[in-house]
Amino acid sequence: MAGDKAASQQVSTVELALNDQLFGSKGKGYAALKRPLTDDNAVHRQAAWIDEDDEHVTVDLEDSSRLRKLRKSDDETQVQGDVFQQRLKKQFESGRSVASWADFGAIDAKKRAGRRSDGEDDDEEEFDLFATSGSLMERSHDVLLPGTLEVGRVKDANQHGQSNAVIQSVQFHPNGQLLLTAGLDKTLRLFQIDGSTNAKVESIFLKDMPISCAKFTADGKRIVMSGPRTFIHTYDMESGSVQRIPRIGNRKERKWDSFAVSRSHAAFLGNDGIIALLSSASYEWMGNIKMNGSVRSATFCDDNNYLLTTGSDGDVYKWDMRTRRCIYRVGDEGSLGSGAIAAKGKYVAVGADSGVVNVYDINTLSATATHPKPAKTFLNLTTSIDQLLFNPDGQILAMSSKETKDALKMVHVPSMTVFANWPTAKTPLQYVTSMDFSPSGGYFALGNARGRVLLYRLNHYAST
Repeated sequence: MAGDKAASQQVSTVELALNDQLFGSKGKGYAALKRPLTDDNAVHRQAAWIDEDDEHVTVDLEDSSRLRKLRKSDDETQVQGDVFQQRLKKQFESGRSVASWADFGAIDAKKRAGRRSDGEDDDEEEFDLFATSGSLMERSHDVLLPGTLEVGRVKDANQHGQSNAVIQSVQFHPNGQLLLTAGLDKTLRLFQIDGSTNAKVESIFLKDMPISCAKFTADGKRIVMSGPRTFIHTYDMESGSVQRIPRIGNRKERKWDSFAVSRSHAAFLGNDGIIALLSSASYEWMGNIKMNGSVRSATFCDDNNYLLTTGSDGDVYKWDMRTRRCIYRVGDEGSLGSGAIAAKGKYVAVGADSGVVNVYDINTLSATATHPKPAKTFLNLTTSIDQLLFNPDGQILAMSSKETKDALKMVHVPSMTVFANWPTAKTPLQYVTSMDFSPSGGYFALGNARGRVLLYRLNHYAST
């Protein structure tokens, strides 16, 4: 397996103490998908519990009282990682609980209880605060200043499970506790992010599909994965089951390289400008929409009712998901082809093949303004833009190109200026292939072509 550690590697006490979050339970699950698992999927389910890294880890059971409870005898001081995992999982399952990061029922119950009460204790407030990215954004009112971005490098997010392939996707769970990584090594990995230990929670191997794109559903209950195949996979966060969806509607695409998700829809980018729309609840096909040229990037607007797409023709399309009709098509100024689009609040950012990034006030985009003027044009990158991402409160825009080493820039959106201090020419980013902000904005994860997920702490924002 990729990222094997030396036999002498030790696991920190903090990582080992996260026993209620390291291994998933066999809970009741969510019945959104009714199709039975195939034999192949049964293999996938088994792979989710097997990690060869554990065979090369020695665990000191005398590190803490919590670990001493796992001993079979008083004179037992150490066990191999795989033995430790079996004991910890057995102890976990005997408690008849679900890992906190997958216990969505508990989260909902906690939120309902909070609404019924005039006051909450600190723990309850903290739990509710971490439940969704929305609650975090609503409680953050600090103004980020331009010029200097307070950022610090912390331990790699995937230090306990590096990949031997390009990192195609990184994304934080909506509750901010987990980070997924995925790539062409056919492996989905989940990490508990704290900036120091970043313990590996789960590893799921898909024997029949390299992963080009992986994302949490908007409710955080599932992960959707696509790749160079006619089918896609979903992973249930509570039950730990993997399901293969054999085909998307009437489409015959041999690959699905990318998609976007909202609370109600999933939009898969197909051939010849086709965007296939699926229900986020059932993942059943709902229909197709079509733009000119090839579609390269898509993003949902904040209200989830509208989808923005762009592609080889250099135009921006806005679609109404309720009617599946195009509201407008406008030209991206100076673009002969666009590879990335992002939207947040009042702004839409579009990245061109030339490396130019235009940021538009969304109110200037309409059916009557076919050639709108951008609010700001950034010329800091010189190769094709393939990623644009606003942070949760919309004060930072990250833009990158995987065609050039260390090609990443961070924009202070209110002033429309690039942060001068980070990253610099000496920041060892390598070829940036994926990125995401945590829901609080406190962490910035960056996947690269070497199979590493670099993790940075943005000190202006809370860590969780």
